[in-house]
Amino acid sequence: MKNQKKMFLIFHGRFPSEKAASIFTAENCSAFANLGWKVILLVPRRTGRLKRDPFLYYSVPNNFSIKYLPVIDLFSFSKGIAFVISFITFSVSTFFFLLKNTKKGDIIYSNETLPLLLSSSVLENTFYEMHDFPESNFWFHKLLMKRVKWVLIHNKWKVGEAIEKLEVSKDKILYQPNVVNMKMFDIDISKKEAREKLNLPKDKKIIVYTGHLYGWKGAGVLADSSKYLNDNFLVVFVGGTPDDVKDFKKKYIENKNILFTGHKEHKEIPIWQKSADILVLPNTTKEKISKYYTSPMKLFEYMASKRAIIASDIPSIRELVNDDMVYFVEPDNPLKLSESIKALVGNIDLQNKLSKNAYNKIVNQTWDKRAKTITEFINNL
Repeated sequence: MKNQKKMFLIFHGRFPSEKAASIFTAENCSAFANLGWKVILLVPRRTGRLKRDPFLYYSVPNNFSIKYLPVIDLFSFSKGIAFVISFITFSVSTFFFLLKNTKKGDIIYSNETLPLLLSSSVLENTFYEMHDFPESNFWFHKLLMKRVKWVLIHNKWKVGEAIEKLEVSKDKILYQPNVVNMKMFDIDISKKEAREKLNLPKDKKIIVYTGHLYGWKGAGVLADSSKYLNDNFLVVFVGGTPDDVKDFKKKYIENKNILFTGHKEHKEIPIWQKSADILVLPNTTKEKISKYYTSPMKLFEYMASKRAIIASDIPSIRELVNDDMVYFVEPDNPLKLSESIKALVGNIDLQNKLSKNAYNKIVNQTWDKRAKTITEFINNL
């Protein structure tokens, strides 16, 4: 296509990988390509990436191209130092690649700070998608915000903080929460069929958590709550790195009503969620990323699954849903969480009400509509 709009999307991470950020990247690229953009994804050539076809692995159309750029990869020796070296060398590789391959009017899009800062020094159309919020080095982020042309922020708390602390102009900010792949998660399979497919017991109340086992996500709170649940319950954790799963299994070896499945491909997650009586989002209040500025992809995926959700009562989740959509629970309290699980499991009418309202809220919040909103924002500014 001769006059096709071109977007270079930058991601410093293993691609493909099991990380949520790489799933986000794949969905983002595909959605922009569906709108007619020519999308080129720039990622580091790292040894740790999965040896899989990215399009099959993420179940997205093969409608964007991937360029693996050279980096110094020392992750097998030291993660901390290796990350810094990899990030700097990838940023430099990205800068020179863009310098050689971009034309006037092309869009440079990323949530990666240093590659975008370098690019914005010579390229005009730079778009920053803010995922995290800085705890320090405000001078660096102020400079980045000054240079980039557009800023997307997922969360209202971050919008306010960016305006106040990073001095971002309001007119360059697009507020846009995360979204979900409805085709992937709104699948036609019953709870019984899902359990048969996964060899899960049909006679237990199954509580499901999907995602990583990081501390700020509150997986440990859910695991601790299982000791207050009897053998009629099975708490299933789907995901986690091998080391994290090993540590959790060791810690909770006495808890016979817990199942740790380890990592599963993203396309399998909808089936696990469909097998559940209750889905749990137990985010902690102990870290700012959880309490204030996350926009959890997991929440949207849960909502699309048509299962009742229990979620921590924290600002980042309250911004997205209300009491008619999820069953809120006091965060960081395993006993309260177990009581909420027992209460909701015993109330089918409430389960149906919550799951229906949550689904209706999310049904139109898709990747393609998100890409359209972003494209319109680019065109109008």
